[in-house]
Amino acid sequence: MPDLTTTWRPKFPILASKTYLINNSLGAMPASVRDAFAEYTDLWAGEGVVAWDKWVPLVAETARVLEDIIHAPHGSMTMFQNATNAIAAILSCLEFEAPRNEIVYCAGEFPTVEYILDAQRRAGAEIVRVGDDPLVFPAEELLAAITDRTCLVVISHVLFRTAELVDPRPFVEQAHSLGALVVLDAYQSMGSVPFDVTELDVDFLIGGSVKWLCGGPGAGYLYAHPKLVDRLEPRTAGWFSHARPFGFEPPPIEYAEGAGRFVGGTPNIPAYYQAREGYRIIREVGVEAIRAQARRQSQLVYDGALERGFQVNSPKDFDRRGNHVTVNLPGAEQMKNELIRRGFIVDYRPGAGIRIAPHFYNTDDECRAMLDEMVAIRRELGL
Repeated sequence: MPDLTTTWRPKFPILASKTYLINNSLGAMPASVRDAFAEYTDLWAGEGVVAWDKWVPLVAETARVLEDIIHAPHGSMTMFQNATNAIAAILSCLEFEAPRNEIVYCAGEFPTVEYILDAQRRAGAEIVRVGDDPLVFPAEELLAAITDRTCLVVISHVLFRTAELVDPRPFVEQAHSLGALVVLDAYQSMGSVPFDVTELDVDFLIGGSVKWLCGGPGAGYLYAHPKLVDRLEPRTAGWFSHARPFGFEPPPIEYAEGAGRFVGGTPNIPAYYQAREGYRIIREVGVEAIRAQARRQSQLVYDGALERGFQVNSPKDFDRRGNHVTVNLPGAEQMKNELIRRGFIVDYRPGAGIRIAPHFYNTDDECRAMLDEMVAIRRELGL
């Protein structure tokens, strides 16, 4: 396997001064983002309103890089400000009419998903929240909860607390056999776990750029299956959802073709300049290569944590795990704070522990150093 660190470490400034192992929370910034922002500001400064001639195509151009990463047909993805807005757009296409008005999801979903799904009660949806332990994915219970009353199933590809990797296929098959749609939250898998979105046959995929894609905040994305998209009519439609946004035509709206109908209001252009830098790097490195390196490094973290007497709240089998490992111990939040003070960057999730997430630009020695520093802090602070 090629040595990815030799080529890529110099392209991420933070790695020169810190041991950065929290890439499942905020990926390191590519140095090229500075030039991307300069391109954006120079265009705005020099062209003014004429800059829209280049900014409008940027939305689809940025999404196209993601389409390449997950083997999606061109035109099936569009950009959003964040994953919350993306799933809100999907929900706005649905009519929660009994008896098919149930939304099914699990207790381990990210809070933004839980909040926005729970809010659909006011629109007539029945919310079925499966399980009560966010550290355990209740696969059998979830399958059983999908019935002919279900209109939508929402699942994460990789659970954000534990890094459990979920195979969506059984849930997609069950949902489709009963006439329900499936949303896959790929926030924790996009850029870290290779997959083909058409092979998974999900109806929608959402996520954002903050984590493994190294795209920073402000850029989310949505995939809609080509067989489905042209009959969807989002109520959250804005002027960019129209087939001719600069035609300024009165209602009723003529929806843009494909995923463009979901864009809504004015796109977050500067964030797309920024995000595109990370996307291009991930596409060039290749998610298969990233996953191969993670197999070694996440196992090093997993085994090393157990050897040092820490609790691990992630699946043991790498094929059932994303690319981060959650390590717990008494005083874990205090441990996290002290690690950051010493230049070892991780984060902490209540009830789960410290998340350690090496990426393709990290070294094995950094993984070992992180664990050794945890041992030293535990001894010094009496944790």
